[in-house]
Amino acid sequence: MKKITTFLLALTFCLLSIAQAPAVIKLKAPDLNSGKLLMQALKERKSSSGFTDKEIPLQELSNLLWAAFGVNRPENGKRTAPSGSNRQEIEIYTISKQAIYHYNAPKHELELIANGDYRNLSGHGKVAEAALNLLFIADTEKTGPGIDSSKANIVSYINVGYISQNIYLYCASAGIGTRARGGWDQAKLTEIMKLKSTMIIVLGQTVGYVKE
Repeated sequence: MKKITTFLLALTFCLLSIAQAPAVIKLKAPDLNSGKLLMQALKERKSSSGFTDKEIPLQELSNLLWAAFGVNRPENGKRTAPSGSNRQEIEIYTISKQAIYHYNAPKHELELIANGDYRNLSGHGKVAEAALNLLFIADTEKTGPGIDSSKANIVSYINVGYISQNIYLYCASAGIGTRARGGWDQAKLTEIMKLKSTMIIVLGQTVGYVKE
């Protein structure tokens, strides 16, 4: 009996190890020849509902994050969305059923923040049913002295608006659903994600395939 118990414990440990999300996910180079024409994407841009948890392929995720706020001018590190005084204070985090990751735009890769499914903390509505939720977080430490660190600067809200619209247009182009959301749990996510006190969640956005 003792041998069976030991074996089961070892098997459980092995399965848990396999289930651990990778520390780093190297994203693929964005496919710049995919998608619809801009005017068609604008015509089809909308907020979706009825998301499924069908996993988003790595190439699609790579394209999405690059379109959102990736580096499009490597020679100077500038991005696909404008940033006030080029402070680039907005950070993007992905929340899936496997883990929370931080998008490192200069390296175009995802860095593990926390294992586990925390989608239900990322906004109102049926966020836990979707494959992916994004959080846009402003690091107020980068927005200059004299800023109240308990809330984001208005410029950060504008910068996040640019990023969110990039996602809306990419999703329209790729045939993926998306919806901007409020209602995240700042306190719990700050603890789980080990955010600095100066990091404020500005907006959430759900991304995923929708039910037909």
